[in-house]
Amino acid sequence: MTSKYSILTDGELMHFIQQGEVSAFDELYLRYSRPLLRYFTRMLNYDKEKAEDAFHDLFLKIVEKPEQFDKSKSFKTWIYSSAYNASKNYYKHIEIVKDALEEMKQTEDILDEKFLLTAAAKMDADSFKKSLANVVDALPLEKKTTFILRYQEDRSIVEIAEIMECTEGTVKSRIHYTLKTLSEKLTIYNPLI
Repeated sequence: MTSKYSILTDGELMHFIQQGEVSAFDELYLRYSRPLLRYFTRMLNYDKEKAEDAFHDLFLKIVEKPEQFDKSKSFKTWIYSSAYNASKNYYKHIEIVKDALEEMKQTEDILDEKFLLTAAAKMDADSFKKSLANVVDALPLEKKTTFILRYQEDRSIVEIAEIMECTEGTVKSRIHYTLKTLSEKLTIYNPLI
């Protein structure tokens, strides 16, 4: 059974839809539902659920805002342009969500890392101090004294050279040797090694 709307053009149907004629919408829906659903299915990577959502959103737009139909275009061009824009917006949305999730993940990783490092630093502080004291105590007297004057008494190279009656080069050499020894003996406390 053919309706009086089946002989009308798409543009004429849109005119009647704008006047609130439900039967005109039904005719338009019959004409375009299959091809547009196929279009959305292909455009949205064969995800039937997303395709159906996009398809229904597009026809809902026609029902709710039929005045948006651009009469200067053919209905077919207008509806496929709308479908294309809906697909494009879907992919933009995916990118935005993906970027936001990545940003959140990076923020969480940074926060987790800071938390872990802070917690580890607090737990390891006492242990580190004891281990450092043991390694420094085991150093030869000149190197131990150089280390204590430089890093615990905050003396300059020139002052240490004067105090220990040696050259600045000797002080630098002792510091270098001591730091290398400490680095080797205390590697467990350095997460970057």
